Amino acid sequence: MIKYSAADDFIEKLRAQSDIVAIVSEYVPLQKKGRNYWGCCPFHQEKTPSFSVAPDKGFFYCFGCQAGGDVFRFLMKIENIGFGEAAKLLAQKLNIPVPERERSEAERQREQEREEVFQANALARDFFHACLLKSALGVYALSYLKDRGVSVDTAQELKLGFAPDDWSKLATALQKRGIRPEILVKAGLALPRPRDGVYDRFRNRIMFPIEDVRERIIGFGGRVMDDAQPKYLNSPESPVFSKKHVLFNISRAYRAIKDAGRAIVVEGYMDAIALSSQGIRNVVASLGTSFTAEQARLIRHYASEIVFAYDGDAAGQQATLRALSIVRAGGAEVRVASFPGGKDPDEVMRKYGREFVTQCLNSAVGLLDFQMEQILKNSDFADLNGKVSVVNQAVPYLAMADSAVEVDAHIAKLAERLGIDEGSIRSELRRHRGQKEISRPTAIYVRRGNDSRQVAAEEYVLRQVLESPEQFEAVAATLVSGDFQNGPRRTLAETIWRAAAQDKNLRPESLMAELDEETVQLLSRLLLKEEQGPAVPQVLDDCVRIILLARLNAEYEEYRLKADLLLRNGDSQYMQELTNAQRILTKISDLTRMQG
Repeated sequence: MIKYSAADDFIEKLRAQSDIVAIVSEYVPLQKKGRNYWGCCPFHQEKTPSFSVAPDKGFFYCFGCQAGGDVFRFLMKIENIGFGEAAKLLAQKLNIPVPERERSEAERQREQEREEVFQANALARDFFHACLLKSALGVYALSYLKDRGVSVDTAQELKLGFAPDDWSKLATALQKRGIRPEILVKAGLALPRPRDGVYDRFRNRIMFPIEDVRERIIGFGGRVMDDAQPKYLNSPESPVFSKKHVLFNISRAYRAIKDAGRAIVVEGYMDAIALSSQGIRNVVASLGTSFTAEQARLIRHYASEIVFAYDGDAAGQQATLRALSIVRAGGAEVRVASFPGGKDPDEVMRKYGREFVTQCLNSAVGLLDFQMEQILKNSDFADLNGKVSVVNQAVPYLAMADSAVEVDAHIAKLAERLGIDEGSIRSELRRHRGQKEISRPTAIYVRRGNDSRQVAAEEYVLRQVLESPEQFEAVAATLVSGDFQNGPRRTLAETIWRAAAQDKNLRPESLMAELDEETVQLLSRLLLKEEQGPAVPQVLDDCVRIILLARLNAEYEEYRLKADLLLRNGDSQYMQELTNAQRILTKISDLTRMQG
């Protein structure tokens, strides 16, 4: 979510004076078609234009990859920058001076410290790189890299380095360049001595510079060349480095990830280097630690599909399962690539070559396929107890799957592998789902239908309110934001209703600051959706009734289920719930007659 004030005079001045068509045209050839302008999307590969820009609304939207937003969002995505930088860039394009904001002394000190840490890291990278390629100190390290399939050209491209086996070589060199000892400690390049001075953190290790998406050095990973422990040593947290928010090689991979529409995630630095150096450029590594939700969100900024290519050994497969649970919650499409013999991608690339690795990646299986296969691979189901154990492990995964077709297919395959009847698995699945529902009888929730009629009604209402805010009061007299289904439509409705309650502007551009990426995509699509003819009051009224009916049906079902539960428990309160259900049913009947 972007944090800025839409009422800010400077931002409003930029928005008012910017021509989104002119700005976008600097990056994308556009042609006028009807009221809008069209071109090939710059955020994914396509041959037929699906990228639309509406000059009157100041928004863009791609009907292919769902990227959307206003002029600020466009610059942020195309230049890979934050909102503040996008505003400065737009101001530069429009020749509008950027007002200076008064900063506190603490802010100035933090900013100064960050800049000094960035400088220290950049100098350290150059120092390590010189030690590897231009000094006798790095001869053995360079030989080690060559034996691992890393050429001198790759080492130069990635600025790989070597930390000498010395307690103070780096610290001494950087202090001579004006870097203060306390900054070396802040950057994680050195540790304080007990009495005075500092000493080098990284010694006798091959050094992998870690960059952010803007190609700034934020930290390092150091690898030993023998059996010493730890095998890898990463920079600690610093003013510029947070391990859970960054991926190795993201600065070089994000464009390829955009183009391919997917990211390949590996475990280690060497795996990422092995694939990238052989032309598989859309690869990143999770710094040898557990994959995080923050890393998933970083990837989702560029692509919706993530292929995990972790090591094929038991530890790698367990790491994959942990990562999958994290990514699934973030809404990404997930696939898993497998490599033979428990080998890691680096080993497979050196032994079998790029073509074989590419085949493994292209043969990556879906989330449920991988989960089922792991259960079967790690279970002994020769006897009845083993079969029961497999089913008990599989059922929770089947229950979480979104596609009924996929679940049916896996039940059939699982039954065949185990030599049991499909009905037994289906029975256990129903029992599992029933247990989940009955476990919290006091909090019965009835999911509303997601039929196309209701979706269309919700989108129509939201669009009318966005395009004609004066209609909000009439809509709000009947509906509340909670009447919209969970997800982006609910989020957008809540934002509109909250803005209205606070007497804020309901213009789409004014709501942008409070919206997450998925909701911005919905907002943009609604605004750029092809017109279905002029707005008709009767159509809006009908759509409001459809949404209201969905709410009433959900309320009716909730009262009915409560009554049933109370009756089975011998509680006389069930009559009150039945009365409530009948009251709601009467309202439903009245509304249905009005629609008819």
